[in-house]
Amino acid sequence: MFLVIIIFNSLNDKSVVTMIFKVASYTYGPLLGLYAFGLFMKSKTVHDSLVPLICVLSPAICFFISKYSADLFGNYVIDNELIIINGLITFLGLLLISKPATENTRY
Repeated sequence: MFLVIIIFNSLNDKSVVTMIFKVASYTYGPLLGLYAFGLFMKSKTVHDSLVPLICVLSPAICFFISKYSADLFGNYVIDNELIIINGLITFLGLLLISKPATENTRY
């Protein structure tokens, strides 16, 4: 753990906890969107080959939103709410590639 803290300290001037939250918002956002879609959209199924694309595009979109948030939203900087935005983008992307479930795929 000490070695991880030293590496984070040498790579970034922010605190280690802030950096861990930022990394978690990029990695757990798609998981949150996948979980919410599976939980709330029982009547829909997705095209399986497009799911990884959605889960990679969502953090990429969030990176650009985070980087340019001050310009886009009038000096408002997106920080901790990035995980919610990431999960929402993933959910909406899955909703776009979904199709109605048939009797064979309905649970």
